[in-house]
Amino acid sequence: MSTERIYQKDVYCSSNEAVITEVIQKNGTDIFTCDASCFYPEGGGQPSDTGTAATEKGVFGIVSAYDEDLESDVWHVTDAPAGTFSAGDRVMLAIDWDRRFRNMQRHLGEHMLSGTMDSLFGGVNKGFHMGDEYITIDIDLEGRMLTGEELDLAERTVNDAIWADLPVTVTRFADYESSLALPVRKKVPHDGEVSVVTVGDPDDPYDCIACCGTHPSRSSEVGLLAVYKCEPNKGMNRIFFDCGIAAWEKLTADSRMLSDTAKRYSCAPADLASRLDLEAENISSLKARLAALSAYAKEIEKERILSGINEPGKAVKTACYTTELLSVDDLLKLGFSVINETDGLLLLMMHPESFTCLLFSSGEAKCGALVKEHAQNFGGKGGGRDDNARAVFSSLKDMKAFADALEALR
Repeated sequence: MSTERIYQKDVYCSSNEAVITEVIQKNGTDIFTCDASCFYPEGGGQPSDTGTAATEKGVFGIVSAYDEDLESDVWHVTDAPAGTFSAGDRVMLAIDWDRRFRNMQRHLGEHMLSGTMDSLFGGVNKGFHMGDEYITIDIDLEGRMLTGEELDLAERTVNDAIWADLPVTVTRFADYESSLALPVRKKVPHDGEVSVVTVGDPDDPYDCIACCGTHPSRSSEVGLLAVYKCEPNKGMNRIFFDCGIAAWEKLTADSRMLSDTAKRYSCAPADLASRLDLEAENISSLKARLAALSAYAKEIEKERILSGINEPGKAVKTACYTTELLSVDDLLKLGFSVINETDGLLLLMMHPESFTCLLFSSGEAKCGALVKEHAQNFGGKGGGRDDNARAVFSSLKDMKAFADALEALR
């Protein structure tokens, strides 16, 4: 005889006493089934319940539950060491009610949103995932993408139905053909027992769909449904949303973040978008000015470096240049600009903030080979080509020692 599934008769039952009928071991822990259980096994897009199993030996965690089909046993995966449980043991099962109720809210909300997409736009739900941070459904509209106005309409329509406190009933049928007595939204042939969840009047339901999950008995218990965003996915509309406590927690956190961010910009939350637009304009202007100043600085530094290299009566084979004013990318551009106007020079450009040394060669010096051969002697690593290379060190002292070593070679 398979496990009596108490959640099918009373979705609000959070604990029950049972007798263990079989125990198996996996990964060093016990997995058991029993004659009756309030635990919902994973299925229908809904995660399984978690909770505890208490015996005279102690209280142990149940980390998940699973089954083969609706007519088979429910297996309880525990964190108890193998050998803790035995067939015939009496056990008190208790689910994590907060987790169960959240899943009930979220699952019914998903039904109602999917049904709304069908009734309003003819959209078909082709995918459903209940994640930790949000729920997603993939709505097929034959390639058409939903507009923002349509999403707003669907969200408000669902919430109006939630707040209407509609009855939610679960009807079980022995087979798929029998289940067609109800106006199910999506007809999917199914072997074995079929459970149909109806929201509203069965003769004229808000939604009616086959599902083996757990759901509250009234739509008002969902609380609310919040649509977060919609993105294209394989020609369909992937809608990100959540329901009930999970949606309330996210909306509350987002509201606080919005308020805190508005305070940082000394404006009201309603004015934040325009303030950020103004900030973006200021940043763009500053970037343009910075680019102009950087170009000016590179030209000045180029002339300074070249004047030292080309000093009359002075044969320079290796030149070192250090600055914190320019970025590594700016140094790279400056190095190419300088080396193109020299002959037989090895130019080292050091950036103290990042401990980065750039090498440039206009002659026989092979930059990549120099880095490969000598950088590791000073705890550095890098590589490059004959005409330019890069080495990165863990300290300023090591970078300078590397540069001194290269100068000594020349």
